[in-house]
Amino acid sequence: MGDHIFLKVLGVTMIALAAALWLPGGQPPEKYDNLPWQIEVTGDGYSTVFGITLGKSTLSEVEQLLQEQPKISLFATDDGNRVVEAYFNTVTISGFKAKMVATLGFNEEQLQKLYDQGERIATLAMGKRKVTLSDANLAKARDTVVVALTYLPRTNLDESTVIKRFGEPAEKILEADEKTEHWFYPDKGLDVVMSAEEREVLQYVAPNDFDRLRKPLEKMNRTDIRQSSP
Repeated sequence: MGDHIFLKVLGVTMIALAAALWLPGGQPPEKYDNLPWQIEVTGDGYSTVFGITLGKSTLSEVEQLLQEQPKISLFATDDGNRVVEAYFNTVTISGFKAKMVATLGFNEEQLQKLYDQGERIATLAMGKRKVTLSDANLAKARDTVVVALTYLPRTNLDESTVIKRFGEPAEKILEADEKTEHWFYPDKGLDVVMSAEEREVLQYVAPNDFDRLRKPLEKMNRTDIRQSSP
């Protein structure tokens, strides 16, 4: 009973600490590193966040760093888009608990082979399909570099907090629903997805690969998005 209460109090304390570090005035202790806003950009256009160098670190290396085995799947849509993602349900980095999705750097030819060799295909909503990879292709996935990270914090972020931690965005794009806005930081390789109804989402890529974040929005009809001044 006593141990249960202690663990419950400890969990609440850690959540409170994580929330405090996000606050504009919060100052992380010196021992904390690999925080979400600590993005190291190199001269060759790559970046490192959470100890992961996007475009260079393999999924196997990310698994060792996060100490969690993810669920790896290929997702396909009717318009031909395919992507392999590794989903980490719960990661804890420097006191922050979050979910994380790693996008793997397979080219189109490789993605087609993975799709054709898939063991099972499940149909999801809106024509999306989830493909279960073979054991051999799961091994290939773990040897493939991570080109993008999607970070879903448990803490809800407001505009002042994002500006405090990341600075003013270079560009804002508001989606048609007027509830979702993308804050672009091309020099950091970062898209902060601000939402009026959902928790915010942080998307990271290497700065030299920023089109990976921009192109999906550019493919939308121009009437579906509008520019918003920083």
